[in-house]
Amino acid sequence: MSQTISIIVKPGADAEHLDALRASVSSLRQAGHSVEVRQTFEAGDGERFAREAAGASVDLVVAAGGDGTINEVVNGLGVSSRRPRFAVVPLGTANDFALGLGVPPDVEAAVRAAVSGHARAVDLPIVNQRYFLNVSTGGFGAEATEQAVAESKRLLGSWAYLITGARQFVDLAPVGGLVEADGRIVFSGEFLLFAVGNGRQTGGGSILTPRAELNDGLLDLLIVRTVQRLDFLSMLPDLRAGTHLESPDILYTQAAHLVITTEETLSVNADGEPIRGTRFEYRLDPERLVVMTP
Repeated sequence: MSQTISIIVKPGADAEHLDALRASVSSLRQAGHSVEVRQTFEAGDGERFAREAAGASVDLVVAAGGDGTINEVVNGLGVSSRRPRFAVVPLGTANDFALGLGVPPDVEAAVRAAVSGHARAVDLPIVNQRYFLNVSTGGFGAEATEQAVAESKRLLGSWAYLITGARQFVDLAPVGGLVEADGRIVFSGEFLLFAVGNGRQTGGGSILTPRAELNDGLLDLLIVRTVQRLDFLSMLPDLRAGTHLESPDILYTQAAHLVITTEETLSVNADGEPIRGTRFEYRLDPERLVVMTP
């Protein structure tokens, strides 16, 4: 059955991937699908293009890019009264959400999954009016994401996050805060890192919220309490592998509504997009988003 498809692409992918995407678009049109391709030029374009596609009643919106492109497109769909099905073609640096869904890195295979894969309704979290799909983090790592500028990511790939994170580790400092989960205070004190997960992995494959499920109606909360610098360093491999839940320095819980208040202004990222403030409220949109998976 033919579909109307809007593909939103962030420029900057290498020529090989763009050529593969171009060939896939040609194949879709030959198969009878109506395909519109739009390239983002500046911040906000992806969100606007997604809103316009939803308003035009397309069947499927595809974000071809990295986690930042996905976040923009999802925010455009989130505010739309009618939400088309959503899919991802991973062309970014980390591609954490695509990896979590099992979307193949091969462009042709990803496009095939987008058009004829399995439709899955997933939870759609919101932090301070900003939608996200995967993981939101604050503290160590979140600053690294904000500081790893686009040029560094283009030249160094995932190493940009590692190098920026290593610099931040030198100045590692705790943050004071209060955390409420479904109306109960679950944490008060100093922490080094928190993560709120709808998905399981972020930062190029670190499984911070290993019990998270995309469609369970809950958000997973991880807090790393303040520890000595060397103790935190020894904890990093477990945070990477998702084997950290038994540590006494870890708080892990699930809730549908979270409020995190900090004593100082903090940079928090939502699928890689930074938000600054001292109060971060997390909740789930009452309506789920239908995402295409292999």
